[in-house]
Amino acid sequence: MEKIREVNIKKDKDKKFKRVHIIFGPHYFIDLFEDGGKITFILGATHHGFKADASEVGGELEKFINEIRNKNPQNAVD
Repeated sequence: MEKIREVNIKKDKDKKFKRVHIIFGPHYFIDLFEDGGKITFILGATHHGFKADASEVGGELEKFINEIRNKNPQNAVD
């Protein structure tokens, strides 16, 4: 199961992206969607994970990324 298993993309009537959902590996997923002018990013395993507002530079998602990079510098990418 070491592969990208499913990619679902939803667009609105104007062909603008509304949601991207990716299932990969044995039980991981990414969900990225726009709702009411905000972008939400969800990363999880099976049915649990975390979500973050990804609507702005320096926002919630960027803070989470920096926390993970600082705690695991060997995995940081630039």
